[in-house]
Amino acid sequence: MSILEGVIEEMGVVVLLRESDAAFKLVNTQCTWFKALLGSLSYPLSEDSALIESESLCYAFPFIENFLVDAALAWEDLGAKTARSGIWTETDTSGFEYRLEAKACSVNGAPILLIENHTSSFTEHHDVYQKARDIALLNEKLVSELNQRQRELQSDIERHILQDASIKGVADSVKEHTSAVMICQPDGQIEMINKALIDIYQVDNEVDLKRISLLDQWVSEAEKQYPELKRVIENGSYWEGEFESKSGSGADRWVRLTIGPIKEADGQITHYVCVANDITEFRNTGAIVDGDGGYDFTTHLPNRRHFWRHIYNVAEMGLTDGLGIGLMYIDLDYFKRVNDDLGHQAGDFLLSAIASRISRGVKHHDFVAHLGGDEFVVLVRYIEELDQLSIIADRLLVSIHELLFVNGQSISMTASIGITTSFESNFDPTLLVRQADLAMYAAKELGKGQARFYDPAMECEIPHKLQRERELVDAIEREEFVLHLQPQISISGDDCLRVEALIRWKHPTLGLLPPADFIIIAEDSGLIIPIGTWVLRRACRFAAQLLNDGKKINIAVNISTKQLRHPDFYKTLTDILTEESFPPHLLELEITESCFLEDLDAVILLIQKIRKLGVTIALDDFGTGFSSLNYLRKLPVDYLKIDRSFIQGLEIDRESQAITSSVISLASELNIHVIAEGVETTAQFDFLRCRKVEYVQGFLFYRPLPMNILLNSFGQIKVFNDQNKLN
Repeated sequence: MSILEGVIEEMGVVVLLRESDAAFKLVNTQCTWFKALLGSLSYPLSEDSALIESESLCYAFPFIENFLVDAALAWEDLGAKTARSGIWTETDTSGFEYRLEAKACSVNGAPILLIENHTSSFTEHHDVYQKARDIALLNEKLVSELNQRQRELQSDIERHILQDASIKGVADSVKEHTSAVMICQPDGQIEMINKALIDIYQVDNEVDLKRISLLDQWVSEAEKQYPELKRVIENGSYWEGEFESKSGSGADRWVRLTIGPIKEADGQITHYVCVANDITEFRNTGAIVDGDGGYDFTTHLPNRRHFWRHIYNVAEMGLTDGLGIGLMYIDLDYFKRVNDDLGHQAGDFLLSAIASRISRGVKHHDFVAHLGGDEFVVLVRYIEELDQLSIIADRLLVSIHELLFVNGQSISMTASIGITTSFESNFDPTLLVRQADLAMYAAKELGKGQARFYDPAMECEIPHKLQRERELVDAIEREEFVLHLQPQISISGDDCLRVEALIRWKHPTLGLLPPADFIIIAEDSGLIIPIGTWVLRRACRFAAQLLNDGKKINIAVNISTKQLRHPDFYKTLTDILTEESFPPHLLELEITESCFLEDLDAVILLIQKIRKLGVTIALDDFGTGFSSLNYLRKLPVDYLKIDRSFIQGLEIDRESQAITSSVISLASELNIHVIAEGVETTAQFDFLRCRKVEYVQGFLFYRPLPMNILLNSFGQIKVFNDQNKLN
């Protein structure tokens, strides 16, 4: 061993010169620890051998395989800094652990891979680091407990206001609370604050603080880190985060804030409840102990602050010519429901598991962070085309959706992903995050569980949605809705006219709007509850009036998942039947499979209770859900409506024919009646009639009719006699 090789080994370094993509040349061939480790990893190296195939090196050290992606980029850019892998562990046959780190650099244009052995110094450094981390983790735990208390106080205040409608009562209960509390109107006008808030902002009294537009100040301060903030609170969603805020005296304070909306029954926001805590001391301690406190306590991923530093660093360095950057904003669907039902401990476990799945689904040089709550981001470097991001997004959606077991319960999560890209060298990080957030929100609007790329048209979608939501509030108050009724034609000779009630909105400027233009917005805002109640009452009233005139009619009403799950639904239903004097056996409720996706047993018990009234149940859009057949054998339903997508394919699609025939046969075996909707051609009708479908519905016979037209043509609705001839 030469003196130079001895010095290199004493430094604990192995030097490998990349000969080609396929092989490395070992420069210090006499490095004993490296050769011993290779031997223990089943890759013997002969005394005089200096060439190691890349594939064999990766086989011996799997950790290096991902790192070589970063290394190749460092070697291509001769002016780049050294790329580092971070420390990983290898164990030899005797159980001794080696702490290794790979580095890639260029020396006089030659691509060099260094593997450093940090084993001797690691224990000492690790002990110091671990003590610091223990203090930091204790600090994080205290912050986590503070967060929990803050959420509980927020919920208590909201519950008190909804039950008692008394802000004065809240003021008395939180007057001396250590958390700062503010209740304000949607325009920011303060109605109540407590002493803790006055202390944080160092003003003389409540009157001085009320002169400050504090909600606007908070939004302005927090938007630097939370570009999605304004969209979230204007949409009536709960928000929480921490940011730097200016007190009345100009002092910098770190504030942790939650903002929760108070809504009336029609979904309109009447107040915001804001709960804040001064966490300046926690943050300062964290910065001293743990550098800048850049990792999330729950997921062990980089946190929001770390992410913003990282993306700004990337922006300052600029992008490699011809290569772009992609940002994926990931929001878990229905996480709050899981968190509320199973508890915060289960929620933290879920977040940790999802964080691990996201990290495994990206490459080594991609950056994953947990922004807080149920939101994650992935910063993807060196992209050449959008398809790369589509592949990653699809992989993440599949991974997140895999079953998880929490407290003995199986949970299947979905996520909505917003994607945006930039190929500009001087990109704006804030703009990039805002675009990805808008795209994520658009993915949720389309039904969740999917990914969408940013489109400039999305800039108009949210203002449009908020405007439409405000118009819906007015529409409920003014009763701008009407019902149209579409007959269901009996093939079996049933003499009772069956119709489905379908809502339309008589918009004051846009005219008659179909459900597709407003129902999703009503669902998301909670306005579907009063709208659904109006439809149910109006349908029963109309059918009862017909019955009083000697005209018997069976009327079907669509019930949304939110309606069915509302705690007052059963009482609302029975009240309407009583008040409108409508026989329950002439009412049919159409529900979709989504009603059963959570808490199946509770939904089944409710439906059984409803059926005891005499009300019949139809399972709508059957065939579109992947679990439909599994549900069908246990659900207490009377009618099954085959989805129109299968009916439309009957003339050309053998698969649609096979599925439709099987469903009809299965329903018959289970004594469930079948309704085929979306029938538009004679060929479709003939196919269904030959297979003894009992009812058909569609444009071949009738479009949805206004109430007065149906009333005038009541005795002329087409039915079939025993000879199956149309009359």
